[in-house]
Amino acid sequence: IKFVGDLVIATPDIYHVTLAPDAEFVLLATDGLWDYIKSSEAVNFVRNQLREHGDVQVASEALAQMALDRYSQDNVTIVIADLGRTDWRNLPIQQQNFVFELIQAFATIGIVTIGIWMSSNASF
Repeated sequence: IKFVGDLVIATPDIYHVTLAPDAEFVLLATDGLWDYIKSSEAVNFVRNQLREHGDVQVASEALAQMALDRYSQDNVTIVIADLGRTDWRNLPIQQQNFVFELIQAFATIGIVTIGIWMSSNASF
């Protein structure tokens, strides 16, 4: 087998984002998760797991299992950084709000589109 070009690049896409004061956690994951679970669904799932168990390890494992249950064939790597701003055990379980999720989805698409546009127009 003869390969042409780099199969893996060592130049990551880096974005600087200012977190709002009400940010509860940061969720980082590979495409093995994002190809099978919407970001709004993942955030709600993690939030409910943290409310139920108060443990980022349990939430990470449960979220990875959800992707695997949806037949993810890619590697699933998840990092949840609890920012320590929320007392998870004393919050009610959050119900889905489809209007909010739709707005959040469009905002996410907009931010990702701007990021892709900026990185494609950046001169190095």
